[in-house]
Amino acid sequence: MNTTYNSLSSILILAFVAIAFTACKPESSGELGDPFDKIAGMAGTWELDSFTQKDLNSPVKETRDLSAFYINGIATPLQLTFNADRTYSVSLELGKNYFGEGGTWGFDDDLYPTYLELFSITDTLVYNLGGMVREFDQNLAIEYRRDCGGTATNIYTFEFNRLN
Repeated sequence: MNTTYNSLSSILILAFVAIAFTACKPESSGELGDPFDKIAGMAGTWELDSFTQKDLNSPVKETRDLSAFYINGIATPLQLTFNADRTYSVSLELGKNYFGEGGTWGFDDDLYPTYLELFSITDTLVYNLGGMVREFDQNLAIEYRRDCGGTATNIYTFEFNRLN
C-alpha cells in the first residue's frame, strides 16, 4: 500500500511540475514582417572567397581547402553576376568552370528556395544553396554535389563575397 501511495504521489508531483513549466511560457508578440525578396538578394556580383571539397566516401570525412585552384593572388577569382532580370554571367581566369557560360537563372521555389538552377542553351545545372541570401547579406554559399550512379560522392562548396 505504501508503494502505491509513493507512486501516486510521484506521478502527481511530476504532473504539477509539467503544468507549472508550460503555464509560465511568455506570450509571443510582434510581427515577422514581409518576407525578403529572394531575387533581390541574389542580384549582384559575387567573387569566390573559398572552394572546399568533402569526400563522402572517405572514412575521415574531412573537408579539404582547394581554394588555390581558383585564387592565386594575381588573377581575378571566379565571379558570378546574377541580374534582377534573371540572367547571369561567369567571369573565370583560373580553375574549372562549374557554372556554364552564362544564361538564365532561377530557384526551385521562389518563396522557399533550396536549389539554384542555371539554364544555358546546352545545359541545366542545379546547385544546393548553403543558405538564402538577403539584399544586405555579404556571403553566398553554393554546393555542387557530385554523384556516381545516384550516390553522392563529393560535395564542392563555393563561398562567395558580394562585390556590389
